[in-house]
Amino acid sequence: MNFTITKVQLFLMLFFRTTGIIFIAYPEILINAGGRDSWIMFLITAVIIFFQLCLYEKFYKYFEPGKLTRWIFILFWIFLLIFSFIYMQYTLNIWVEQKTPNSITLVIMLFISYYISVSRPSTVVNMPVFLIPFVFIFVFFLSYTLPQLSFSQIFPIGTSTGHQWIKGTLFGLSSFTGLESYLILRKFVLTEDKVRFKDILIYQLIITLFVAFIILIVEMYFAKASLPYITEPVLYILKSTEVTFVKRLDVFFLYMWLSWSIISCSLIILNIRIIYFRKERKHPKLAMALLHIILFFGSIGFINIRVVEFLRDHFQYLYIPVTVLLPLFIIWNNKRRDKYVK
Repeated sequence: MNFTITKVQLFLMLFFRTTGIIFIAYPEILINAGGRDSWIMFLITAVIIFFQLCLYEKFYKYFEPGKLTRWIFILFWIFLLIFSFIYMQYTLNIWVEQKTPNSITLVIMLFISYYISVSRPSTVVNMPVFLIPFVFIFVFFLSYTLPQLSFSQIFPIGTSTGHQWIKGTLFGLSSFTGLESYLILRKFVLTEDKVRFKDILIYQLIITLFVAFIILIVEMYFAKASLPYITEPVLYILKSTEVTFVKRLDVFFLYMWLSWSIISCSLIILNIRIIYFRKERKHPKLAMALLHIILFFGSIGFINIRVVEFLRDHFQYLYIPVTVLLPLFIIWNNKRRDKYVK
């Protein structure tokens, strides 16, 4: 695939690839895993991820997956896409579309995803731009809850156990999903558009502040004991927020999150397209159609609360080996053999 992007587009794609799908559920998962100190765990993992991105920037030219590792990534992304569509459908069933058959809403979402996947790469590259206003709108309305927050919920610090710190740190690392996209997309950045240390720092500060803001809002809004009994606390907060021009603010943001998530899935599919179509292949539209058929049957067969809870509790054990350790191994192996992307 031949296309070029700027460094701003690279970081914008990475932001929505990372925050898409999970940002309404992530605070609940991290707080339940890490306890009262979970916000500190997240900030520590954000620093680790910053150094990881700096490492990726320094050695990205050595990220050249072999045939086996390419298929490991593709299969992992297919699994991630199936989980994403299961979670989107599960959330819709709870908050909005209880009577609509799962197959109907899945077909609609997958049709949109298929249309994007067979379009030119520039379509996917430019779509995150349309989501930028939603970020500010989301933060603005979530700020309405500030008078209702209790700072005592995050203090005193140092109350989490060692087990909670280990589990919370793992969840903190896996919250930055999609870091492998940096390695895959970096080679498409214009050669004259240099990515510097401060660019990575600014990006990491933005995404850290965004996610940390959501985590702190949830942790200060709910008592720790009540959080396990609340489904999607971010949507619950928005539902409880009264504004004069929208009857149910949570539904408005649910559909905003749905658009956000579909674009995030499209960015995952772009990774698959880049890896799979690395060599010239016949019938690309047929390959994308087959992918979406797999996603449909893979999703429709596992939409239930037990699967969602299991995946949310164990995803980090799959995520870290595939998207952290495997890229580092590929970089180390290619650097040892002095093999790099030209």
